[in-house]
Amino acid sequence: MSDVQPGGAVAMLSAYRVVDATDHRGQLAGMILAGLGAEVILVEPPGGSPERQRGDGLEWWAFNRGKSSIVCAGDEEVLDLVRDADVLLDSGGRFDRDEIAARNPALVHVTITAFGSDGPKAGWAASDLTILAAGCAQVLNGDSDRAPVRTSVPQAWLHAGAEAAVGALLALTERRTSGLGQHVDVSAQQAVMQAGIPGVLLSPNANAEAQRTSGGILTGPVHLQFVYPALDGFVSITLLFGTMIGPFSRRLMQWVHEEGCCDAAMRDWDWNAFGLRLANDPAGAGELEAVKAAITELTSRRTKAELFAEARRRRLLLAPVATAAELVANEHLRDRGYWTEVDGRTCPGPFVKSSACPLPALGAPPALGEHANRRPLRPAAVAAARSQDGDRATSPLSGLKVVDLTWVFAGPLATRVLADFGATVIKIEGPGHPDASRGGGGALCGDLGLEGSVAFAHFNCGKLGLSLDLNNQAAKDVLLDLVRWADVLIESFTPGVMAAWGLGYDELRKVNPRLVMMSTSLMGQSGPLSEFAGFGNLAGAISGFYELTGWPDRAPAGPFLAYTDYVAPRYSVAALLAALDWRERTGCGQHLDLSQAEASIHFLAPAILDHTVNGVHPTRMGNADPFLQPHGVYPCDGNDAWVAIACETATQRRALAAVVRPLDDTALDDTTIAAWTASRTVADVEQVLQAAAVPVHGVQNSAACWADPQLNHRNHYLTVAHPVHGSCIVEAPRVVLSRTPGVVRRAGPAMGEHNDLVLRELLGYEDAAITALVIAGALG
Repeated sequence: MSDVQPGGAVAMLSAYRVVDATDHRGQLAGMILAGLGAEVILVEPPGGSPERQRGDGLEWWAFNRGKSSIVCAGDEEVLDLVRDADVLLDSGGRFDRDEIAARNPALVHVTITAFGSDGPKAGWAASDLTILAAGCAQVLNGDSDRAPVRTSVPQAWLHAGAEAAVGALLALTERRTSGLGQHVDVSAQQAVMQAGIPGVLLSPNANAEAQRTSGGILTGPVHLQFVYPALDGFVSITLLFGTMIGPFSRRLMQWVHEEGCCDAAMRDWDWNAFGLRLANDPAGAGELEAVKAAITELTSRRTKAELFAEARRRRLLLAPVATAAELVANEHLRDRGYWTEVDGRTCPGPFVKSSACPLPALGAPPALGEHANRRPLRPAAVAAARSQDGDRATSPLSGLKVVDLTWVFAGPLATRVLADFGATVIKIEGPGHPDASRGGGGALCGDLGLEGSVAFAHFNCGKLGLSLDLNNQAAKDVLLDLVRWADVLIESFTPGVMAAWGLGYDELRKVNPRLVMMSTSLMGQSGPLSEFAGFGNLAGAISGFYELTGWPDRAPAGPFLAYTDYVAPRYSVAALLAALDWRERTGCGQHLDLSQAEASIHFLAPAILDHTVNGVHPTRMGNADPFLQPHGVYPCDGNDAWVAIACETATQRRALAAVVRPLDDTALDDTTIAAWTASRTVADVEQVLQAAAVPVHGVQNSAACWADPQLNHRNHYLTVAHPVHGSCIVEAPRVVLSRTPGVVRRAGPAMGEHNDLVLRELLGYEDAAITALVIAGALG
């Protein structure tokens, strides 16, 4: 791969060489790094990686673009490669950490395993399905009268691979200070738990478990429905309440009334307060069912395109449940130049747009051994990494200064990673427009107010809280001072809002030319759908995940809540760290445009290829797999007790058969397996099948995760100080760095909690200036 992109810009990570020794358990990590400009060398055995033949080969094609290939006859040849490499990506902990460090002390060694490098389950047999079950990501998906269900494109190892790319970049960032590499330990179980937020935190914080229900949320008797039928498929609608979302629901019901599907009385209900009615009035659940029936009557009359067009005109929270064919034909994605044509195949393109350093278009996966004549050793580059400060151990992002103008899930999850690893992050909220995640996601001590949200406390750990009304000119002047102070500004307003305030990138870079600014939104900053605003459930629908999650004989079942908000933050952090690395070498800032939909579509790349290459129309298929059998979720003894079993090899199938039907020749099908598991507890099934090296795991809810000895061993759940409620439980960082691990210091801030600290200590304001801001109404 060339270091130089069109127009002469040097690729952001062109200074780095990555040795990729992964299989399907992590191959996305190398592709993300290649997408940011790193040289990624895929090492294969003489016969080629078995992943080339895995399934129909589309997964290989999807996640190995942009890499080179070198044949290595054994591990010793791989170890020789790492002498002049910067990163080694290692599936399954194949290589010894101490030996790697001895060969190259500056190397970042990333291992990707099912449960992490240590702990009581470190040696457990696992598959994509059983990892989803272990990580609370599956129990929340599906219908209450059936088994929990997965997305039909395997997701667990993709979450782990994306975390591995972030971990590698964090360690490379720290290496600029210490000159030393370190080990990065990625647990796929902990990675997929991000897809269950806030559900994973409910039981640990003394809340009732979230219940799965098709295409929505089930809270007690209340079914909040997100999926509705259309003439030609389905649409997703965010029908929620409160001051932030109530106005959208009011406009929706106005349309429902105009179409004759509800009376004026229903139209005029108080949609801001309807959530409180559901919580406090027994009649509320029945009224909600009537509302859903009225909406269904409307949506069933029109096509997805008609509903979406009218929803955009009326500013409603509605999106089509898109198929692979509709994604590839999507006018917005084509307008943004998203799709990449590679050898006649339509593939997802770059996951972020850069104003200064466009991401390279990744070519086809390499032929076996195609790059045997690799570039020469780089002793100068490795030596340069070994600075005189090698004994120092500081947080990777110590000294990094971040202005955080994001809200809800996707942006705050990204900036939470920056705070965990040492950055000073200032979380800005409008006094009249607090972060919407303060309004839900579990309650601390029963507090349903702004300071009681479990979700907000988790998303915003370690950040400083500043209340600032950006509609006020005095507040805008404060923001400009923060921009002068900052290295990074990340915002998630509807595209055009920052520019309308006079705070667009062209203005901000005049104040700070070295600023790295990221704008993250559902659909990106340009294109016909750029102003389409909403939450991650709408992005999950419009980017194809809903179509692929659920049962073939039923409506789409999800995935849970705001799925793209769980995927996109990994891409956001990777892009930010790469841009900061590039700034270190060039002195220049840049603007990054990250579409949450575009980034997340990479997790569906095999399905896209299946359509564009084979003409297939991929859809949901329950827990079945086209290439692996048995592969399912089976009932166990107990209330809503389930176990995931998935065999990837003939050896595993024989071992399962020997346990389930040792004395007869009945078929080893789902019915036979379910009959065997149904009379046994989850723990019994796990014990017997793990002893036979069969991938198995119970489907865990938040209570089971809270009690999981593996997660406890790895200190996944942390008790941290809370500004109002004393303490709360949050999740730890999802990657473990051996020398400089992340540290979670406190829960998210109270509204305006750190106004004085930020203004006085960080910006140097004196009493008179702060008093003037209060008088001007700039602060909360």
